[in-house]
Amino acid sequence: MSRLVILQDHTVPCFRFRERHLRQLQTAFPRDEIVWCHESDGLDGFLSALRTAEAAFTWRWETEWNDLAPQLRYLATPAAGHDFFPEQMPPRILVHHGQFHGEFMSETLLGMMLGFQRGIFDAVKRQCAGELWPRLTMTEPASIRNTHAVMIGVGQIAQWVIRALKPFGIRITGFCRHPERAKLPPCCDNVDRVLPIGKLHEVLPEADHLILILPNDTGTDNLIGAAELAKLPPHAVVYNIGRGNCIDERNLADALESRKIKGACLDVFAEEPLPVTSPLARNLPGLMRMPHVSAFEDKYMDRFVAEAIRWLAEARGRDS
Repeated sequence: MSRLVILQDHTVPCFRFRERHLRQLQTAFPRDEIVWCHESDGLDGFLSALRTAEAAFTWRWETEWNDLAPQLRYLATPAAGHDFFPEQMPPRILVHHGQFHGEFMSETLLGMMLGFQRGIFDAVKRQCAGELWPRLTMTEPASIRNTHAVMIGVGQIAQWVIRALKPFGIRITGFCRHPERAKLPPCCDNVDRVLPIGKLHEVLPEADHLILILPNDTGTDNLIGAAELAKLPPHAVVYNIGRGNCIDERNLADALESRKIKGACLDVFAEEPLPVTSPLARNLPGLMRMPHVSAFEDKYMDRFVAEAIRWLAEARGRDS
């Protein structure tokens, strides 16, 4: 009998592991001893269970836990980013990060674009300010159809974003470190392309949208700074649903305040929760903030458990 240990407490409701998920695991792995630990009870029970665990599902992992889990072979987390795990894991432990986020995040990104460009955010802002019928004072809406999106990061989440944007005829220029390895989804056509990051400055002046979908563990700190923002046309909008470290926030705040760009819709920030001392904590022109929720969805944990079951079954099958 193998032991599968669960540590999936969370303060965010859609991230919580529930009784129905436990039943799914018991049905999928009837020969496993499944131990569900609650972080609210302390970590002693979890760390003790790890000593004989073959697999674990958890939001986070500490380096010192490796030595406490000598039999551990499989480790799965719902998180797409690697923020909560050590950079180096023992070769004996196969780690799986959630790969289901793109569908939800693409809807958020499309909502950001439509909300900003079609004047919906502006209308809500003016309504909250007490304006009853602000037809003459609203920012003039723009169409997203047949515009140009410059997208930095063309991984799995970006594939979903591209599929969401192509029905609007949006042209895609992607950037990544290894464009020769990048694959665009079948919905793309011969005007869409992926270029090396070294050519970014050449293309930024043509961008209507600058979309950032980057992790924080590949040398992306302050990738977008004053020089890059200065290359954008005045009507461009910056969207970030990856990680906040890739933008120089002071430079972005300055560009918004001086109206050098039209706006920025941000779901992530260099420091989270966003501190009041951040240059982006002010009510800047064209700034729309979200508190790192682009992947929130009421079926979030359902999707993770289903994916983790498939992954663990396949991994065990390969190793048997």
